[in-house]
Amino acid sequence: MASFTTEATDESQEQERVAALHSLNLMGTDPEERFDRITRIARELFHVPVAAVNLLDDKELFIKSPTVPGARTMDRADTFCDVTISGPDLLVVEDAAADPRFASKPDVAGGRGVRFYAGRPLTISGEHRVGTLCLFDSKSRVLSEADRRVLDELGSWAERELYDSMDLDRAHDVQQALLPSSSPGAPSYELAGMSLPAHRVGGDFYTWNEADGCLDVTLADVMGKGTAAALMAATVRAATNAAGTAEPSAAFNHASQSLAEDLDATGVFATGFRCRLNLKTGELRYADAGHGLSLIVSPDGEYRQLRSPGLPLGLGGPGSWQANETKLQPGQVLVSFTDGVLDLYDGTLAALDEVAELVRQHPHPSTLIEALRRLAPVKKRDDDITVIALRRVN
Repeated sequence: MASFTTEATDESQEQERVAALHSLNLMGTDPEERFDRITRIARELFHVPVAAVNLLDDKELFIKSPTVPGARTMDRADTFCDVTISGPDLLVVEDAAADPRFASKPDVAGGRGVRFYAGRPLTISGEHRVGTLCLFDSKSRVLSEADRRVLDELGSWAERELYDSMDLDRAHDVQQALLPSSSPGAPSYELAGMSLPAHRVGGDFYTWNEADGCLDVTLADVMGKGTAAALMAATVRAATNAAGTAEPSAAFNHASQSLAEDLDATGVFATGFRCRLNLKTGELRYADAGHGLSLIVSPDGEYRQLRSPGLPLGLGGPGSWQANETKLQPGQVLVSFTDGVLDLYDGTLAALDEVAELVRQHPHPSTLIEALRRLAPVKKRDDDITVIALRRVN
């Protein structure tokens, strides 16, 4: 009975360990400089041909940071690292060919001819050993106590990067939760949006709000990428939201005054588009802060670009923005997007024709958003992608 209990406990702990690993969202992802930097330094410090950051789920070992080309996954049971994560301490194998635990492993008996291995388990949440930082050499060698301490410190660095992944995942969830999910204006209007950061978090955002028979919509793109851009995006979002139901140019003036000190201190600027739609008449007032990527697309695919002079927030001062007027006719779609959408095509304004054609093919905002979502992973993205689409039904 005691044996059964122990086996059940071990299985439960392994399930928790694998769940903790997958919560990082790193398995199968591309190499990242923050991990590659660690393995480069490890190779140089220990004068070994191979250093790696590896992650292990229930079946596979995935090489997150490879320092040599080759396959990035292998059967976990065939690896040194499978043994390393079974305990909390460094595993050092001075001559694998002479060690009965490893002599028959593919890395030892096969073409790579591994003789020396040192692995430091990587632990998150205080108890889950999800991976390793390890060293390989084709000749046997000894690891001194000083070397062990250095490898342990590099392992601590790698663990901090894993914790950063957990924090970024939480930040991503918060950013996505702050995006609006309602669909105001129905049934006369259809409205949808999405924001896909190039990294876990990004500097784009969109908001909308219905009040007094009008719909206020804002889309903005903060200069930069990643965490720093996300921090400033939260600041810009708060400032534009604080403008309430102000007319579009007045909203940018208000935000500019609120943000002046912060944007000046950080050297950051933000492009943006703001509009107010009269839900009864379709009359649209809009202002543009250096954005320029807003279109009204007719059912036949003909489109016009909404132009309005104005510098980005952080470059233009109060009074820089003017409101223009137009009308959204039944069947027409207002689409506004950040320049990450252009990068899905040729990266230039010539791509506006292709965006308009995509709107013609997918006139309903929800299906348009899904079409762009499917298109986005086709190419490696270096920029955030944010889109709002508003269609007047009748």
